[in-house]
Amino acid sequence: MPNRTGASSVYASFTRRALARLIDLGFVLAPCGLFYLVNRALGFPVRYTSLFNWQRPETATMFMTYDFPGFFAIFAGVKLFIAYPYFALMESSRWQATPGKAALGIKVTNINGARISFLRATGRYFLKAVSSLEFMLGYLISFSDQRQTWHDYMAQTLVVRSGLTFSPYYVMPKVSSLWMFELPLWSQRREELSDRLSDHACIWCSYRGEKHVECPACGRFGYAPARAVRAISLMAGLIFTLLGAALSYVTFWVVSERLADDQLGRAGTPWPVIFIIAFACGLCLTAGLTSVVGKPWLLRLMISLATGLGGRSFRATTSRRD
Repeated sequence: MPNRTGASSVYASFTRRALARLIDLGFVLAPCGLFYLVNRALGFPVRYTSLFNWQRPETATMFMTYDFPGFFAIFAGVKLFIAYPYFALMESSRWQATPGKAALGIKVTNINGARISFLRATGRYFLKAVSSLEFMLGYLISFSDQRQTWHDYMAQTLVVRSGLTFSPYYVMPKVSSLWMFELPLWSQRREELSDRLSDHACIWCSYRGEKHVECPACGRFGYAPARAVRAISLMAGLIFTLLGAALSYVTFWVVSERLADDQLGRAGTPWPVIFIIAFACGLCLTAGLTSVVGKPWLLRLMISLATGLGGRSFRATTSRRD
């Protein structure tokens, strides 16, 4: 029967996963380093400038035109032809782990602790892009009580300690772990969380109850495990907060430039444009900060208006009429 003594004894911690990723990075970049050494020993017969139409960039436009395509092609080539088969084949093999994960004593499994297929490993690998692009928040926030990152949650996989064996007659243990890091300001008492392990919540109206395909209250999709809804809301809140902080800098810079233009008697950025930027800044900051503290009402309103999900589904409306 699975060990139920704590999250650290069952599910891989962020520290172990990060160290394993660092080791795997060395394995992925090893062929690149070997190619460089061979190319150097032969007098560089293959040069970057001979493969791409490169010019020394003097502006951002020149960089995007002449330099970025080459960098992107090399990066995409390494990801598709080296990193992708490395991770997908290793994690779907009988070892269920890359050399880095094996060295740190962890492995990848499905929800029941069994070996994953190559197709699932492929989906998990490409879903990592979402975890990385969103300011790495998909890695830092746990989307379930089983320490699932964003790509783990979407691919329905787990990263567990490889020294543990799980009987097929028992489900994987569920241990409270809202964050990959145990942050004292955000962690809650395990006794308070144990009663909500099976709860589901609506991301739109905060309704909580048993599992359904759609929310029983508002009839919209987005009815998921409460921990996943909290993690999604938290990640979206942090993203909007960062966007608001960036817009704060833009607002300060634009206002400073406009005041300097007024003193010199020349035309500057129109005040209505500055007002729109400042309003967007305040909106993003307010939506982000309120969502982070657990009050995502403004964030839900913004997403609903942007995606056209403000109304209830036809099925829910007709069912209420009946």
